[in-house]
Amino acid sequence: MSAARETGAPPFDESGLNPRAPFFVRLAGSSIAGYLRLVRATARGEVLDPDFHAHAVASPGGAYIGALWHRNLAMPHVFYPARLRRACLVSRSRDGELLARIVVSLGSRAVRGSSSALDGRSKGGAAALRGLARAVEEGFHIVVTPDGPKGPAGRLKPGVVMLGAMTGRPIVPLGFAVSRFARLPTWDGTLLPLPFARFALSYGEPLRVPPERGEEAIEASRADLERRLREADARAWAHLRMEAPR
Repeated sequence: MSAARETGAPPFDESGLNPRAPFFVRLAGSSIAGYLRLVRATARGEVLDPDFHAHAVASPGGAYIGALWHRNLAMPHVFYPARLRRACLVSRSRDGELLARIVVSLGSRAVRGSSSALDGRSKGGAAALRGLARAVEEGFHIVVTPDGPKGPAGRLKPGVVMLGAMTGRPIVPLGFAVSRFARLPTWDGTLLPLPFARFALSYGEPLRVPPERGEEAIEASRADLERRLREADARAWAHLRMEAPR
C-alpha cells in the first residue's frame, strides 16, 4: 500500500508535487518563483564564511543537513547555484503544495512531511524520514525548516535532530538577513525579499548528533542546535547593521 493511501494524503510525483493541484496553485507557484529569480538577479549576496561555503557547495550531495528558520525560506536560492542538488522538507498541506511548487521551480526536490512529524511516530512522519534518508543516499543536500510548518516561530522541533541521528550527517545552521523586505501575514511573518537588496549568509557551527535517541540526549542536541541557529541568524543581521525583525 502506498504512503499516500496509508495517510490519506494526495499522491505526489517524484519531485514532490501533487499532479492534481488546482490551476491557481500552479500559477501562483510559478509566478512567485519567477519573482524570486528577479530578486536573485538584482541581489548582492555576502557570505560571512566563504571558505566553508565553498567547501559546502563543492561537497558531495548528502554531506550535510541544512537548517534555517521558516521565515527565511525565500533567501537560500540567492547563495546556492541551481546545479546544487537540494531536497527540501515541505508540508503535505494545501499551503505546502504552493511552497513545493516554488522550491521545485527553483531547482529543488520537495519531500513532503513536516518538521513536527519527523520523529516517525506517525505514518506521515515515517514517510518523510524515509524520503529524506533516500534523498541523502541519492546525493541531495537536505534543507529543513525546524520550526515549520506552523510554529511556534523560532522554536526548533526535535525532528531535524532525529534525522541527524538517523543519517549520521552533520546539521549546519544557516543564518540569513536581507536589507529590503516585506513581511507576509503568515504565522512567522515570512520575509519576502525585495529587488536590489543586500543579503547576508552566516553559517553556524555544524552539529553532529550521536546515534543514541534517548529523550535527554535528543533534547540536549535540540537545545544546542536552536542556540546555534539563533546565533547564526543574529550574526547575519549584525553584518548588515540591522536588527532582526521580531
